[in-house]
Amino acid sequence: MVNLVIVSHSALLGEGVGQLARQMLIGDGCKLAIAAGIDDPQNPIGTDPLKVMEAIESVADADHILVMMDMGSALLSAETALDLLDPAIAAKVRLCAAPLVEGTLAATVSAAMGAGIDKVINDAMSALDAKREQLGLPSPTQTGGVATKPAFQDNDAHSISVVVKNPNGLHVRPASRLVSTLSGFRADMLLEKNGKCVTPDSLNQIALLQVRCNDTLRLIAKGEQADEALAAFKQLAAENFGESVEETPASSTARQLPARVSGVVFCYSPAAPDVANPTTVNLPEEQQRLQTAIRQTLDDLNALTTLAEDKYSADLAAIFSGHHTLLDDPELYEMACEVMRDKPCRAETAWRSVLDDLRDQYRQLDDAYLQARYIDIDDILHRTLRHLSGINARLPVFTRPTIVAAENIFPSTVLQFDPQTVKGICLSAGSNESHSAIIAREMGIGWLCQQGEAVYALSTGESITLDLAAQRILFSD
Repeated sequence: MVNLVIVSHSALLGEGVGQLARQMLIGDGCKLAIAAGIDDPQNPIGTDPLKVMEAIESVADADHILVMMDMGSALLSAETALDLLDPAIAAKVRLCAAPLVEGTLAATVSAAMGAGIDKVINDAMSALDAKREQLGLPSPTQTGGVATKPAFQDNDAHSISVVVKNPNGLHVRPASRLVSTLSGFRADMLLEKNGKCVTPDSLNQIALLQVRCNDTLRLIAKGEQADEALAAFKQLAAENFGESVEETPASSTARQLPARVSGVVFCYSPAAPDVANPTTVNLPEEQQRLQTAIRQTLDDLNALTTLAEDKYSADLAAIFSGHHTLLDDPELYEMACEVMRDKPCRAETAWRSVLDDLRDQYRQLDDAYLQARYIDIDDILHRTLRHLSGINARLPVFTRPTIVAAENIFPSTVLQFDPQTVKGICLSAGSNESHSAIIAREMGIGWLCQQGEAVYALSTGESITLDLAAQRILFSD
């Protein structure tokens, strides 16, 4: 027996989906529970992990519980609920990526008929196929935004396969080279890995394809310049998408770091722009504001690319060139405009919603190197919000050896530090795989992350030492 839990940001939407689903029920073969909205009359839109946990517990008298979610933080709330649940109940739970309305209806029918959990999930994931067929559209089953079938038939196209030899797969920098290389050809193209396809004009979609070292990648192309595009793809793969396979990005080019670095603490937190939503919004004006802020952020990224190449290396420059390609994706702007039309809301709120969802997709990847790229999205988001809010934030200037302490830190912030005075970075969170860490190591700045509460105990002005070998903070007597 499979029971269902519906998780939505909106109580009305959750109840509406539940009402539709109950029309599908036959007998008592499936129970439904709803966890939707938050208990705040002023701001009722959101999801609550405790509500999700209670909903799961209310239908836990089954072999499996399938959780259907609408978007973004609904998934995070469901994942948090799993951590809160009794392990015996949590083991029964499966989270489903199907569309909320169609997926829930299909899953309810399947579960009510006594199907097993795998069949219920498959039916939910295929729920859009009938609508797509009726509209004359391709019928891919979506998994994390990646299509499982090509949008055009193989007999209408040519293809070529390569084996990726990049040590960290197609992360931001090599993926950026791929997007840039293929963008100039007049051809329809799909990039395929293990039957899953994306269009190679989106850096975000390529990253979510999770191409790792030794994966086979196939480019399918048709059109006027299909053969030229395939040849360019083959040549780019032979050059390892612009990367050296001899070394990881932070290896031989990084400066030799001492075992310990010392300095006075500076507790750093970037200024967070306030976002207020007025009762009335001028949609064309907000769209123009967002376009301007994106353009200004792209200019910033060009300047950071130049700074990295002039002072350090082409590898570091490629990080910010990759950020430029990631941001210069018209789909992100269109998604934000759609949010503004639906709510309505200001550009800041819509842009945060879109990039938060993208950041969450990176954090859910099971590849640690790609997962760490979420901080790149946060960096771009923060910079764009500053332009929207008119905040001209300046980094502090240090005059003596300093250890910067923070929860996490953006790649662009690290690049702008002076390694003559900033001797180390100490984070409560962060990742050794992040671009921030890679940049710090190449600049010769000590890097210590995942120190938790020890960082929150630090005070600006006190002297500490970072033991980089032992990965710990040493306090002065």
